[in-house]
Formats: sequence, C-alpha cells, structure tokens
Amino acid sequence: MNKRKRLDDKLYKITRPQAIERDSIDGYPCCVICGAPATEVHHILPRGRGGTSELNNLACLCRYCHENLAHGVFAKETQRKLEERNRDLC
Repeated sequence: MNKRKRLDDKLYKITRPQAIERDSIDGYPCCVICGAPATEVHHILPRGRGGTSELNNLACLCRYCHENLAHGVFAKETQRKLEERNRDLC
C-alpha cells in the first residue's frame, strides 16, 4: 500500500462520520439524491481517479442510488449534480 493511500485511509476514518453527520436529518443519514436512508458514503471523484477522502468529496447515498451512480443510465448527470452540490457546500 502506498503512502498516499495510507494517509487517505486515515483521513477517511475522520471525514466519513463528518459526512454522515452533515447529510443527516434528525440524526438519520439520508441519501443526498433521493432522501432515502443512506447506507453508503460515496467518493464523488473516485480515489482511483485522483479523488481524496476530504469532506467535500464525500456524499451519503442509499444503496440503490450508489449502484445507479456507478452503472446507471443517468450516472454522468447524477455525478455532475453531486459535484455541483459539494462545490456549493464549501
């Protein structure tokens, strides 16, 4: 494992709970796309493409939206909306 990945893994342990708190309503994490209960934290720009685990690159998603984002028909449009949303949060 390279140094960058180790550092990013440590950062993720800190920022993942922060993303969950940020994307929660009444203490329950919600999918930022559809509002359903969120079960996963998504890297908006994937780590494999140079993304990091900084808070502005994370979004809570339900399993359905996460799968759809990765493989669905509207993946590019949804990805663009997530990038805009997190850019506005910073």
